[in-house]
Amino acid sequence: MENKKSAKIKQPSPRIKEIKFMLNRIAKSPLSLLGTAIILFFVLVAVLSPILAPPGPSWDLSYVPGAPVNPFIIPRARYKEEPLPPSPQHPFGLTTNGFDIYYGCIWGTVTAFRVGIYVVALSLLIGVSIGLVAGYYGGIVDEILMRFTDIIIVFPGLILAMAFALAVPSTLGITLKFIMPIIAAITIIFTLIKALSKEKSQSWIIIGIVALISLVLSVMLYMGYMSDVTLLSLSLTKLDRVLIALVLVGWPGYARVIRGEVLRVRTEDYVEAAKAAGCSDFRIITRHILPNSVYPILILASLDIGSVVLAAAALSFLGIGAELNFADWGQLVQRAQDHMMGTQLIQYWYIWLIPGAFIFIFSLGWNLLGDAVRDIFDPTLRRR
Repeated sequence: MENKKSAKIKQPSPRIKEIKFMLNRIAKSPLSLLGTAIILFFVLVAVLSPILAPPGPSWDLSYVPGAPVNPFIIPRARYKEEPLPPSPQHPFGLTTNGFDIYYGCIWGTVTAFRVGIYVVALSLLIGVSIGLVAGYYGGIVDEILMRFTDIIIVFPGLILAMAFALAVPSTLGITLKFIMPIIAAITIIFTLIKALSKEKSQSWIIIGIVALISLVLSVMLYMGYMSDVTLLSLSLTKLDRVLIALVLVGWPGYARVIRGEVLRVRTEDYVEAAKAAGCSDFRIITRHILPNSVYPILILASLDIGSVVLAAAALSFLGIGAELNFADWGQLVQRAQDHMMGTQLIQYWYIWLIPGAFIFIFSLGWNLLGDAVRDIFDPTLRRR
């Protein structure tokens, strides 16, 4: 009877046991808990920003009656050059020319999440795709992709981001002259991949024909034998151009890391077994290689969000970031540069210390959260 009763006791599912194990592991790391608490605090601030700092306050002197209110434009309380210390109406004080620091810091949190998550997500997408292809196929494909990656990495990141932010036009037109060389390059790489693959599929011939046609069309467009056609026209803000610049600078690091992991994983027995079973390259990459090589990238991405926000703040401080009067922490610090010397550094502490503290704590939170992400996602560390 006792054996029957014990057999009827429902055992917890492996998934529940795994979740409990992860929570216990995180609870043992005070720094991980601190990082998680910091990020949750900033998430709460971003979500409640319309309540914490309602757009269009009554004291906004820059508001034009009848005009739509843009919540990301910092309201102006006065036109005097001298900053104003914190007060009940303006809890963090006013910058030079009377812009509200509290409003800029609250809505700047939304900008920080937008910059960090967008840039890291797009950089991950590009870097992981290139790293997977280069690491799995190797040979000439690996050489082409990695040498192009090295060209981007060799330049200082912030300097290259500044150059890209200035070079990207305010109106981005996607034309045949722009897109055909990209199609030609991608199809040529896939032709090489299919031609060198051990699969018996002849699809590389079709891809090769597409590559040849797109290459010929590209030459004709650049030689003037064909008229260019605009397929899509996009109007970009200054912040959009900064995001594009940071993505163009950020993806090579992910490509290098994922390539190294793929080179390690592709020699494992389960990958060789999948090849022997006749699985396609796509299935092997997506079902076997990517799930077992993505953990270092996820950890790196969680650490990079803070670095990306810091880089965006640096670009704003240099005048290359978001639009004028935009709710951006870097631009708020930039407004304090005239008062950051001598006794004014202490007298007007609030105009540089408060926005700087937001940048510092936000970046610190993501760096501490990286430890928690490592404990959750990396099985080689969690099982030690």
